[in-house]
Amino acid sequence: MPLVRIDLMEGRPPEVIEELHERVARLVAEIVDTPIERVRTYITQFPPEAWGIGGVPASVARREEVEARAAAQVQRDG
Repeated sequence: MPLVRIDLMEGRPPEVIEELHERVARLVAEIVDTPIERVRTYITQFPPEAWGIGGVPASVARREEVEARAAAQVQRDG
């Protein structure tokens, strides 16, 4: 039973996470020649402050990207 773990910075819409689960599982099933029902995916999302890039938190290193994702989330939530 293949298990694929993916770590991401949080802030992506739920439909993107759902698509990631589906497409990764499909690809792994194809490559290792196993039924997709046997493939497991595990996605962990971390806050930007906990994600380091080049020795600084992503909340600093990718401030514009983080702020854009936060703004998009506010729009989605209404």
